[in-house]
Amino acid sequence: MKLIKNYFIAFQCAILFIFSSVPTFILAQEARFTVVLDAGHGGHDPGAMGAFSREKDINLAIELKLGTLIEQNFKDVKVVYTRKTDKYLTLQERADVVNDHHADLFICVHTNSSLSPAAFGTETFTLGLAKTKANLDVAMRENSVILLEEDYRSKYKGFDPKSVDSYIMFEFMQDKYIDKSVEFSSAVQKQFVSSGRTNHGVRQAGFWVLHRSACPSVLVEVGFISNPAEERFLMSDQGQKQMATAIYNAFVDYKKSHDKRSGHRISTAAKIESAVPADESAQDKASIQSEGNQKPVAKDIVRRQKMADASKLPDDTSKTTKVLTPVTLQRDNRANAKPIFKVQIFAARVELQKNAPDFKGLDNVEFFIENKHYKYTLGAETSYFKIQQIRKSILSKFPDAFIIAFDGDRKLSPKEVLELSR
Repeated sequence: MKLIKNYFIAFQCAILFIFSSVPTFILAQEARFTVVLDAGHGGHDPGAMGAFSREKDINLAIELKLGTLIEQNFKDVKVVYTRKTDKYLTLQERADVVNDHHADLFICVHTNSSLSPAAFGTETFTLGLAKTKANLDVAMRENSVILLEEDYRSKYKGFDPKSVDSYIMFEFMQDKYIDKSVEFSSAVQKQFVSSGRTNHGVRQAGFWVLHRSACPSVLVEVGFISNPAEERFLMSDQGQKQMATAIYNAFVDYKKSHDKRSGHRISTAAKIESAVPADESAQDKASIQSEGNQKPVAKDIVRRQKMADASKLPDDTSKTTKVLTPVTLQRDNRANAKPIFKVQIFAARVELQKNAPDFKGLDNVEFFIENKHYKYTLGAETSYFKIQQIRKSILSKFPDAFIIAFDGDRKLSPKEVLELSR
């Protein structure tokens, strides 16, 4: 009897131990960080073509080296590859990999190209409206792979990668992952500079694959395949290791920041020192030095700000364009009031004269102040169609112009503007 009793007690203890361990195990599984690595293009889609190389091969080589570094140094990180071989995937299939694995971070590796063989340097993109023609050109080129698919218009909900109008949709999107995406993008560019590459900064553009991925997502352009010196560098084993190491070092910083925010044990993985190749082109070095000596410009394009109090508007407006306060947008009859659409052409930290060359000959430019920035606008229409026509008419001069709206004294969110535009 005593033996049975002892056995029963031991059995209870074993059961208790097992069940008490399950939550810890589950939490450990849930806490695991997942990063999805995507080598752009592949299979029958070669991407950009160099004098002797293909973009898809460069992207894959860097992606595999990056994945190996993460796997070797982070035991608590799951690395998922969209492709590890030369195969073709649609943009949506790549995004599906991200979402199916509930990724914490998505890194797309691409190689840039230009009509000018002199173009060189690195840049990292997050999702957003292309603020310059150069950004739009990159997005159009990378999105153009969907043209290889049958019935791409229905699959991608009418999105046409060749049409500028299709990219207007990104103007109204509020990406909840944008802050973390920018955080990682900035870390990547910082590491590229540390490893001796030229920095073209963090940019925004309408990339479909980033749009469809539900996590912080970036698209890294590691250099220009159209530049002979960079092509040789990116095709070399040393160059590919250098670029993969730079992205890995950025990941180290990002992961530590993520662990701190999440309350997890902070990763102890260390960065890897990356030496600048001895055969770095003199042109590239000179450009880096020149870029580092540039002075900050007076104007600064503003992406997102909160509306400032009207009491902060300047008192003296006699030498400026018309000050458009929220109050002036209100209608006498609020029952019949309609939202007012306007085209924001740019924002600056300085107050510009009415005849300033920045306006490129435009008349009737107005401005309002938002968080101490002067935001210059054109037009005031209750018809979205009419404001679209105004925007299209100035795109050649102001490619970064976009539509905003006010309802009385309240500036509408991009989501609300999108609803009104339908």
